[in-house]
Amino acid sequence: MSAGLASIMTMLAELRNELGFSEAGIGLAIGSGFGAAFVATLVMAPHADRGKAPRLLQVGIALGICGLVLLAVGDQLWHFVIGRIVFGFSLGTAGPGARRTVIVADPDNLGRNIGRLGAWDVGGFVVGPLLAAVLNSLGGFRLTFWAFAGLLILLFPMSFRAQPDTGAKDTEGLGFRGLFRIRRLVGAFFVVAAYFVFIGAMEAVWILELDTRGASSMVIGIGLTLAALPIPLLAPWGGVLAQRYGARRWAIGSLSLLSLAIVFYGIVPGVIWLLVVTMLTSVIEGFGFPSAPMLVAAAVTEERQASAQGLMGAVELASGAVAAIAFAALYGATDDLTVWIVTAVVMAALLAIGAVLTRPPDRQPVRPGVPFGLIRRLFE
Repeated sequence: MSAGLASIMTMLAELRNELGFSEAGIGLAIGSGFGAAFVATLVMAPHADRGKAPRLLQVGIALGICGLVLLAVGDQLWHFVIGRIVFGFSLGTAGPGARRTVIVADPDNLGRNIGRLGAWDVGGFVVGPLLAAVLNSLGGFRLTFWAFAGLLILLFPMSFRAQPDTGAKDTEGLGFRGLFRIRRLVGAFFVVAAYFVFIGAMEAVWILELDTRGASSMVIGIGLTLAALPIPLLAPWGGVLAQRYGARRWAIGSLSLLSLAIVFYGIVPGVIWLLVVTMLTSVIEGFGFPSAPMLVAAAVTEERQASAQGLMGAVELASGAVAAIAFAALYGATDDLTVWIVTAVVMAALLAIGAVLTRPPDRQPVRPGVPFGLIRRLFE
């Protein structure tokens, strides 16, 4: 499913060139997808805490197929907005259940396992763009979307092999009630928002800037693959290090460094240097990628993991949607350097708030552990 999302990103320049979509129209389609995933996450996540994670996975994949088919047959902007909405809803449905299962299955190795989940997720972004570029060169963007829909159809029967996890369930039906009263959880959400402000800007601006600098669809596909490659390779290692040294320290440190580095996206000239700098920043992403979900997981009890991760997903998507729409408009009115400077400033402000709210009373590093059993005391 992440490879399907990456194929949509890769085809943005093609949609602009072949169908005449404006930067604002593309930003609308991207933002609509984020918004749909936001709604799906809020509606579906509590059901995963009640033992229905496998069903959410099945529904998510089915919706993903429908969304890609809509993108394959559409030729007007509203077709692509609806297709992106359906695909966004599919991602918001499947995600929280997968995260809950990984978190509660093996608490002692939380960091490694979240890193591995992130590696598979981002792995789709590594494979997807290159495959999308090849398919586009053979049969255009429609063939690309048809092919990814076909891949999900092949995977759909496997989703029926998924089993409910054995962790404690939300038998009281609490859902999201009371979660926003947990200071450390709210602080973790600010940290997550800082990262997804960057993701929204990346999706709305980075590919269009490559196209503006003269990159072909094939170069854009290869560039996306190279840019994302360090993340799945380094995420499991980054999760282990975050668990060893503290998720709070690791998350805020890595994202602060990232906010400084992305300014160079607008400084370096040409296509090659932009790709080189992007690969270097993705190394930072790879090491820091698992730490924010770990910080969220450490703030709530076992039976509320999917709800907390669902709220985290909603924060991700809301931040990404607002950033995508705002920075697409800003890019159309100014240039890429302005976009990346503003992105860095917004990230820094959100990280500062998150750092204050997640600070433990004893001022010691907040180790992620898992918020239940013996390991919970590492957090407290």
